[in-house]
Amino acid sequence: MRTMVTMQHAKSLGLCLSTALLAGCFGATTAEQRYYTMNLANAPQPPPSRKGTELLLHEVDVSPVYNRPQIVYRISPQELQFFRQNNWADRPSRMLGQLLAQAFTHSGIFRSVVERMGEKPPNYVLDTSVQAIEELEGGSQWFAHLAMTFRLTRFEDNRTVWQFSFDERRPLAEQNVGLVVRAMSEILQEQLLLAMPEVDAVVAGKPIPVRSTTPQDVTPTADSGLHPPSEAAVQEFDGTNGIHVNWRHTSQYQSDANTVLAGQGAIFLPSLSLKPDREPPVTVLADGKRVASGTMGRRIAVAPGNYQVEFGSGPVSQHLIREVTVVEGETTIVTPDWAALDVSVVNVNFIPFLGTYEIIRMEDREYMGVGYGVNEELGQETQVWILQPGLHKVIQSGSTYRARTNFSTVRLLPGMAVPFTLVQDEVTRDFLGAGVAEPETGANIASHWSVHASLGGSVLLTSRDAGFSSAPAGSSLGIDLFSDNRVQFKSDPHVWTTRLEIEEGQTLTPIIGADNKPGSLLDGRLLAGKDRIYLNSVYIYQYLPWIGPYVRIGGETSLFNHYSYFANPTNVVVQDADGNTLATRNGADGTGETQVQLAGSFAPIQLTQGAGANLRVLHNIFADLDLRSGLGSRQYITNGQLVAVDDPSTPAFEVRQVRGTVLTGVEVSALGQARVSRFLQASSEFDMLLPFEGLNSTQLTWRNTISLRLSSFASVTYTLNVARQPNVNPISPYFMEQGLQLRFFYAPL
Repeated sequence: MRTMVTMQHAKSLGLCLSTALLAGCFGATTAEQRYYTMNLANAPQPPPSRKGTELLLHEVDVSPVYNRPQIVYRISPQELQFFRQNNWADRPSRMLGQLLAQAFTHSGIFRSVVERMGEKPPNYVLDTSVQAIEELEGGSQWFAHLAMTFRLTRFEDNRTVWQFSFDERRPLAEQNVGLVVRAMSEILQEQLLLAMPEVDAVVAGKPIPVRSTTPQDVTPTADSGLHPPSEAAVQEFDGTNGIHVNWRHTSQYQSDANTVLAGQGAIFLPSLSLKPDREPPVTVLADGKRVASGTMGRRIAVAPGNYQVEFGSGPVSQHLIREVTVVEGETTIVTPDWAALDVSVVNVNFIPFLGTYEIIRMEDREYMGVGYGVNEELGQETQVWILQPGLHKVIQSGSTYRARTNFSTVRLLPGMAVPFTLVQDEVTRDFLGAGVAEPETGANIASHWSVHASLGGSVLLTSRDAGFSSAPAGSSLGIDLFSDNRVQFKSDPHVWTTRLEIEEGQTLTPIIGADNKPGSLLDGRLLAGKDRIYLNSVYIYQYLPWIGPYVRIGGETSLFNHYSYFANPTNVVVQDADGNTLATRNGADGTGETQVQLAGSFAPIQLTQGAGANLRVLHNIFADLDLRSGLGSRQYITNGQLVAVDDPSTPAFEVRQVRGTVLTGVEVSALGQARVSRFLQASSEFDMLLPFEGLNSTQLTWRNTISLRLSSFASVTYTLNVARQPNVNPISPYFMEQGLQLRFFYAPL
């Protein structure tokens, strides 16, 4: 039975798909109400106080604009607003009063802490006022802001014996109300740690100690954890060893929004690259069994107990393992004694592409695995290697640790993140340059905006005499130019990248006369070399770490005329797209043509548009799979383009018109890597358009690589590339190539 897909059915399918994608990406329209409360870190219950004093806590005085259910955010000193869906679980006056009662009760300074006057008058009264409890917004920066004043009064003579004020703002890594509330809790906890010794001294009748600027002996704990005031991330690039991240003073811990429930503790592994989603996942084991997983730079909540933390790049057998003990209410931080390596694969014009390489640890010649470049237009980012410190060798895929060409070495130091650039030939995959280099981020032209622009080229003039080589005698002049330009806007979760690439090359060569001698170079012919103008713009909204919608538009064309030349005058038969003869060209003198123009300027023009969803289907120690699916459109505008379809059995040279197409349908792109074992790895890149106009017009490209390492000095690589372009060659639309390469190197000494 043959299944027919009609145009109406295909359009209905596309409509359903787009509706499902939009619904999945943006969710329901009904806003969910969220409720928050500040809290303080758990502290051990102190022994009963030997001081026979009682403290009365008056109700906390909160400015009316803040003492309301809605959480306040301020845009300017003159303007403030309220979150509509983010509320306090209780009014700030009651919430803060309960926290102060908890803190002073646990301090052990007073025999009792009460909130109402009893039959017997108290010894001291604490009055608290709140000047600010809000989020501050400063363009692309956000802050948690808490300002309070404490005043301790002796009840018997109504004399103020102690006063303490603070006005603190803490920067946030992102706009997240949960992070705002947690930062406020941390500010309050830190200030109380400063205030308590002073209150204790006043009650004991001793001099007030000199106030420290930072709480002492403060250890980060779970959700309401304590730590010194946050600072901006410190990265130092020394030009040789890479980037050293002083993670103890980064905002990673403070900006982590992962929740740690009551009765749990947490494990935290700092992200050396400051990009947790680009580093390998972390697995938590108990007695050899997996109990939890997570990422670098974020808390992993677990029950109290002893665990093994497994992480790292390469095969599982080569992962790092650390023993940790987790205590309830606290976060155990694993000191980073490992290293991070971020490899960027670019072509000679410094444009990222899907190149490959392998890494070997030289200390014990351990093979770590295959690495890949990225396609920025798919929103991909390089995956950071987590490795043991030491000397590592980056080699051409399929090569060995004894490689004498196409290799580079890099030394990794503990706690260091190393940005490594690999310049590779896109066709041969030969290394053209490699080494530690500061990441190319472009010039920042405004907040969240960066621009990168480059222009280069070469001029080559050669002259050769006959008889010294197989190349034709005479002079030639070659000119190559390239320009790569990129503008990017990046502000999580928004990423918008626009790239313009121009590659042009022309070679002027003399015409060989009837006497077999070259003519004047000024009367020569131009041979087109590289000829490509490419413009692409893609916007990605990272709604969740694993899914987000995208919109893209782009085009590609060429600038110069392209010819096919004949050694002898030849008749040219021009056919239409169906193979019917349209005309025969015999030349001006009737003896035939010496050349035929296959394409003029801006022929062809290929346009692409698409919208849909990016999905990270898999990201674990065994495999990575990124999928893009949505609605797409392709326009192929020929502008008179011809393609050679010469039949050797005829004396004429046949050329055929290329059929222009306008296709709309479902587009699917996939990029995957599989790590079957330490010796067997595979990668696959797939892109396809299923047109509504009919499956016979389907366009696709599919590239596959399988690498098998036979030993430390031998490997086998199999490649399979498949393409389908029915508009260019309707008779034989498929193109396939495959190759099997054996590499080996042996040096007995």
